Amino acid sequence: MMQTDLRIKRTKADLREALIDLISEKGFDAVTVGDIAERAMINRATFYRHYHDKYELVTSIFQESVDKLLSELGHPPDDMDAIYQWHNEIFAESYLENPNSVSPKVQSAIEAWIKFFEHFAKYARLYQAMLGRRGSAWFTAQLIDYLKNSFYKNIKVKKKLPLQRSDNDMPLDVGLACLASWPVSVLTWWLENGMEYSPRQMAVWTLCGTYRGIHRAMGVNLTSSKDK
Repeated sequence: MMQTDLRIKRTKADLREALIDLISEKGFDAVTVGDIAERAMINRATFYRHYHDKYELVTSIFQESVDKLLSELGHPPDDMDAIYQWHNEIFAESYLENPNSVSPKVQSAIEAWIKFFEHFAKYARLYQAMLGRRGSAWFTAQLIDYLKNSFYKNIKVKKKLPLQRSDNDMPLDVGLACLASWPVSVLTWWLENGMEYSPRQMAVWTLCGTYRGIHRAMGVNLTSSKDK
């Protein structure tokens, strides 16, 4: 039984690697099940024993990626209000010069985003294929949806949404789409351009763009109670 399990894991790993290679070479849309099976050196029947089609294979890759991401990020910071207050506490340039210049709560929140970028750097080959120009639009959409849900939960838990929304405020769905698309766009650019900047730099810049700009357009109150 153990040998069977190992064989299944090896076959799935080979299929995953085959798909990643083929996406890099010809793009996801052009890849067929026959291509994947041939590259993995198995027959089509073996492929269909594990996956219904290439979309189920890419779904499994996405879920595995999210599981790894969550395990590496660990628990989110207890007080994400720190990030909302960050624009009043320090500028990005100052933080990059001296990371110890921020409060422990801010540092904890920033570190979570640093781990986010470190994860993508660690598995750069996978994400360069999946998120790049030849990658899977479905994979990118799933990552954006994952981030949208994360942002929504954080906003809802922290009650950052105003009790009475103005007619001029950006609708929540639009705001969440902007919030989630921005990090993915930045991440994709970073991967496609050789990851010239460190995960720490990318995390800080992404946080600045995300929390100091779009939230305000949504009508979300970024002012801490101490500033009132």
